Amino acid sequence: MKNIYCISTVLIAVSICLVWSATNVTPSEQCEGQNFEGLRERIQVIPCTKKGCRLRKGTNTTVIFKFKPKHEVTTLINDVYAIVAGLPLPFLGVTGVSACPQVTRSSDGSPAPCPLAAGEEYTYSNVFPIESFYPNVDLRVHWALLDGKKNVICFEVPAVITPAKKH
Repeated sequence: MKNIYCISTVLIAVSICLVWSATNVTPSEQCEGQNFEGLRERIQVIPCTKKGCRLRKGTNTTVIFKFKPKHEVTTLINDVYAIVAGLPLPFLGVTGVSACPQVTRSSDGSPAPCPLAAGEEYTYSNVFPIESFYPNVDLRVHWALLDGKKNVICFEVPAVITPAKKH
């Protein structure tokens, strides 16, 4: 009887994980001219669904993704902007800022200060505000981590900025 209980508990936990992972897919795409293996499975933007990201003014958005540098990375800089009607508009306070403090080792979650080793998997996590002055607009969010002028990872996510929730 004890074994049946253990097996049932494991099956329920696995089912919950499968449902969670299937519903938390971020609709990300490769940046032009880039090809990062398994990109879609590596990225999670909260709040997003398979259909896109609704970024509500006055809230925070969380970006989490895994990456594995092909070469040693000495500096890691955020290159984040919204593409609105073909124009790149930087996310103030995010773009141009060092990404090193937001990186941990994927294996154990420990801090991973720059430089980052080639071939090791890292996790990047950042929270940024959706400011109240942003316009209500459809856009693409371009997110890249740069070492100098080289992309360490780069992706784009379709999104829409929506009004703040009324109290």
